[in-house]
Amino acid sequence: MTDRQSIERAIRALEGLDQAAIDTSLAALRQGLINMKLSKVSSSAMKGERRHVTVMFADISGFTAMSEKLDPEEVRGMINGCFERLGAVIDRYGGHIDKFIGDEIMALFGAPVAHENDPERALRAALDMMGALEEFNRLHADKIPKPLALHFGINSGLVIAGGIGTSQRQDYSVMGDTVNLAARLEDLSEAGEILVGETTHRLTAPLFEFEALKPVQVKGKAQPVRVYRLLKAKAVIGGQLRGIEGLYSPLVGRTQELTDLKQILSHFYEGRGRVVSVTGEAGLGKSRLIDELNLHCARDGRAQWVDGRALSFGEEASYLITRDLLRNMLGLELDSPAGVKESTLRAAVDSLLPDQFVETYPYLAHLLDIPLDEASTQRIKYLEGDALHQRILQAVQTFVTITSQQKPLVMVWEDLHWADPSSLHLLESLLPLTQAHALLLFLIYRPPVRDSRMAQFQQRMDEALGQTSLVMQLEPLPQEESSQLLDNLLGPDTLPENIKQMIITKAEGNPFYLEEVIRSLINSGMITRTEDDQSWLVTAGIDAITLPDTLQGVIMSRIDQLDADTKRVLQVASVVGRQFSYQVLTQVIESLNATH
Repeated sequence: MTDRQSIERAIRALEGLDQAAIDTSLAALRQGLINMKLSKVSSSAMKGERRHVTVMFADISGFTAMSEKLDPEEVRGMINGCFERLGAVIDRYGGHIDKFIGDEIMALFGAPVAHENDPERALRAALDMMGALEEFNRLHADKIPKPLALHFGINSGLVIAGGIGTSQRQDYSVMGDTVNLAARLEDLSEAGEILVGETTHRLTAPLFEFEALKPVQVKGKAQPVRVYRLLKAKAVIGGQLRGIEGLYSPLVGRTQELTDLKQILSHFYEGRGRVVSVTGEAGLGKSRLIDELNLHCARDGRAQWVDGRALSFGEEASYLITRDLLRNMLGLELDSPAGVKESTLRAAVDSLLPDQFVETYPYLAHLLDIPLDEASTQRIKYLEGDALHQRILQAVQTFVTITSQQKPLVMVWEDLHWADPSSLHLLESLLPLTQAHALLLFLIYRPPVRDSRMAQFQQRMDEALGQTSLVMQLEPLPQEESSQLLDNLLGPDTLPENIKQMIITKAEGNPFYLEEVIRSLINSGMITRTEDDQSWLVTAGIDAITLPDTLQGVIMSRIDQLDADTKRVLQVASVVGRQFSYQVLTQVIESLNATH
């Protein structure tokens, strides 16, 4: 058993219990998993590299007033305790604390390890840090003369990341205009404010609510800078942002795959459940394919369709995707009040399982964080961790089974490659139900990395289901279909043929990549709407197409999963050119190794 498997097993055995000691153990174990992923900065990263990063400056105000009332030792302890809480939030979202500067924290999202949604992670971390500081203020209200307050400056863009310092000592950090602007935004912010730059706003606007402020003049910038105040997160589950407002295309390609899925759905209506995995690299259209099937299913009206999504920053959160699915089965919103959740769940269980209410309701309520009465609280409190996990599994199995008996049930598990261990274990317990009940499971995930949690799950699923489990692997679109997609989005006569070929080549058959190249051309003003808003015009010469910001994180997150030697080879190959012979690359690598 690997170290990671041991930790995950310990988490599953402990989770759900309320005792302080158990909570402490869970926190330590989850932090251990985070530390395994956020390993030490590699030697190659210390040498320096260009990266797209979201930089956060967070300043705590109020320590000066505290210093006037408390002994210096007490102040030091309070500061460290506060930083501990705030740092834990940054860690939870995959950020890297660059440094502490007095009462200020500088954190990086995207370096030394990139994620495809680092701007989103930074903003969610900032909001949660506000909440963590409020809790800190409550716990230490007797010692703090005035509540501490946070204010932020957050900006995204290109930086130079690597070792900075002397030959004797170097620390990993980043440099560039992106960092400077984040610092300026933090200077402009007032207590309780989170100010973000234009790029961060553009990359996260569908997920958060902002207030646009008047452009401000900042030091080092010739033109006024657009600034946005972050207000709150929208009540939506995260995920890769897809599509361009105002542009639409019918599904292109995937004809055979959609035909096969419709056939599976027809068999499902006849009572044959199944497990179908749809896999493929990011952006190839896995979700779009299933959405098309959902529309077909909705027109039939013969099945109920529910979905849930795992989050890239929720891999260590217990039952996260399971909670999302359960909420959607009940018709609840993400931000539904606790009272609405309670009455809805109670009515559903009482209607479907009146004779098993006591064995089912408390555990489903526990999953949805619904307050329990004293008797139910005590029943759960004194269960051992693994015993509670088994009761939760049984409750969900029962609820899903009965629900499918009322009307055939389709469950879609989105972004399963990010699923937490508890949800994967629960999903595994549902797989056999497809053999005897009207239950169809669609599992959407990227090709698993070798020996990963998802690879192990896939192996166990294959062993358990054999030929009854179907894996549908999506491949990149061929050139003619990529061309059709481009024509559908912009019109067939918008772009010169050489520009179309440049975009298609850059996208390499990936619909998401193609959309993002188009988005970057629109944002840069290289193509604009005509006056009648019916078509597009090329307004500037497009000599080269750079990689859009939105794709930087997707690609860098994959690169950062490589071992140091493989990553080094990839970096050298990117300099050699887009196409090269194996012999040339070998000679260059050997020459570089000989000089070090």
